[in-house]
Amino acid sequence: MMRSLALFCSLFTALAMAPAHALDAGTVQGHLQYDKQRHELRHALAVPDPYNSQRLWVLLTTAEISARDASDPARALKLAMDGKLRGVRLSVDAAAPQAKELQGALLLSKEESPGGEIVFAAGGEKFWERLATGDKRVVGTLHYAKEPTVSGSPGWAIDVKFSAPVFAK
Repeated sequence: MMRSLALFCSLFTALAMAPAHALDAGTVQGHLQYDKQRHELRHALAVPDPYNSQRLWVLLTTAEISARDASDPARALKLAMDGKLRGVRLSVDAAAPQAKELQGALLLSKEESPGGEIVFAAGGEKFWERLATGDKRVVGTLHYAKEPTVSGSPGWAIDVKFSAPVFAK
């Protein structure tokens, strides 16, 4: 009896101290289309923007990325350029998310884009069907497409619905 109680207490303590991501993982349904390449997005997490404390970065990726790597743009870019993941890093206002604001960067391989990262920003029209932020989670639904340009830049699109846990610094 005492042994069972000790085992139960140990298990309860381990679960109570487990990292939040193990109990409350992010979800994402959708894809990033870059030129003819379609990338299914499967992982979602949010981290504070290291350059602006008023904003959060939401990373939606094809492969899992740690909060540490997500917080470091150089590390996230290296993973993308090495072909280990593809995705998008969205920048949102943590306190007052704006449906008419779209900022971020595409994270691509060096074969898709020599620089690996394509930064974008747009405003003036409603981009977000849903966008809500909180201390622990960011949820959103986004449909956006950018046509190819006359200068030869490929078109791209993102169509996603996500729920991303927020990891503190």
